[in-house]
Amino acid sequence: MILKKGFQLDKFEQKALKTIKKYRMLKKNDKVLVAVSGGPDSVALLNILLTLKTKYNLSLHVFHLDHMIRKEKSRKDAIFVKKLTDRLKLPRTILSFNVPVFSKELGYSLEEAGRKVRYKLYEKVSAQIKADKIALGHQADDQIETFLMRMIRGTGLEGLSGIPPRRGEKIIRPLIETSRDEIESYCFQKNIKFRTDETNLEGSNLRSKIRYYLLPYLLAYNRQFRKNILNLINIVREEDKNLNEVSIKKFKRIAKRENGRVKISLESLKKLPKAIRRRVLRKAILLIKGSVEEIEFKHIDSCEKWLMNGSGNFCQHLPGDIEVYNEYDFLIFSRRTKEKMAGVIELNIPGDTKIEKLGIVVRAKTRDKKKRESFNNPLIAYLDLNEVKLPLKVRIRKPGDRFIPLGMEKEKKLQDFLVDLKIPKRLRDDIPIFISEEDIVWVGGYRVDDRYKIKEGTKKLLILKVEKADERES
Repeated sequence: MILKKGFQLDKFEQKALKTIKKYRMLKKNDKVLVAVSGGPDSVALLNILLTLKTKYNLSLHVFHLDHMIRKEKSRKDAIFVKKLTDRLKLPRTILSFNVPVFSKELGYSLEEAGRKVRYKLYEKVSAQIKADKIALGHQADDQIETFLMRMIRGTGLEGLSGIPPRRGEKIIRPLIETSRDEIESYCFQKNIKFRTDETNLEGSNLRSKIRYYLLPYLLAYNRQFRKNILNLINIVREEDKNLNEVSIKKFKRIAKRENGRVKISLESLKKLPKAIRRRVLRKAILLIKGSVEEIEFKHIDSCEKWLMNGSGNFCQHLPGDIEVYNEYDFLIFSRRTKEKMAGVIELNIPGDTKIEKLGIVVRAKTRDKKKRESFNNPLIAYLDLNEVKLPLKVRIRKPGDRFIPLGMEKEKKLQDFLVDLKIPKRLRDDIPIFISEEDIVWVGGYRVDDRYKIKEGTKKLLILKVEKADERES
């Protein structure tokens, strides 16, 4: 399987080495994490790296992930990789992850869920073993299939630029310029055994349909189709790179990340050239979603049309549980709002009360009033314990809510109070409302009711503090 010292590289190996040099994928003494599924592409990749091991003085570590999609067949893939690494005397990491469950929980397609899990684990394992590179087995036909998939679903230049030969400093794809036929021929000539994923033969998903139906048809129509598409991808990638550099600079000027959201000035966004504006929108989605997989032309286009021609409120749901909406003078990108809190929760006084739906912990304590006190922190409520009727409870706002904001003499509608503070509608149902019987004593994080404030004659204090649940648990 491995070329001995002094042997010449064959044509296929020379082609892979040319790609490695062209994109500067390897350096002397690199430690490489090699992703091996057991299929022909990844096993051929491993063989190429073994062949070049002496030339680059490489240290190789094999990684295999059982996605738990193919059940018993997946288990046999893992056994195959284990036996292969035993025979080659290579260190390995074999992990399993229930991708189907992950896919359902987060609303991703099976393909995108698998991709997210793989890349997260690549990074984790490479950090553990201190790898310099992560080698993946993508090849030219994967490139063409990805191009056609994105074109069918709708995408821009970034999507049509395909799979990059290398991504960042770590991820490399030495076989990206070789075809599936060349790889399988190489495995046959070298007597390299591999596993076959039968699900790829079923034609049940878009990639398989392209591979077994569309691509053969296009090649029959034009034998140069594969070469033409690969040339086009290279051209698009270069042009995309230049446009991307411009759009990143613009994005940094007009966008902000805060509280897990991305907000972009509507006025600044409208002034951008259309090509750059679309890229800025995709960049915002990427930051929230983690990828732009399943984001199609129609998603960006509907946002673009509202931005330039629409009026009133805008809200769009995107794949991956993402929402895009306007909020005053900004366009906001965020994860979809969680389910509203229902009913009321009684506070532990003194003690901590976790409110799952709001993602907060309320800390309550009582103490005597001191001679000199400062009650200026709006994030903490200082209440006159003698005025409060226990038990104190928490709920979210409801129609008709009124209270007397601290410093005022008359009641005010809670709705008007929140509007005056310019609290976005989407955030109003996340505000904890603290009630004593039916009276609001504190609009959590904003204002105490004047009737329950600390007065000259107050002797006993009730102190409430709201913190994010994850902060309390870290």
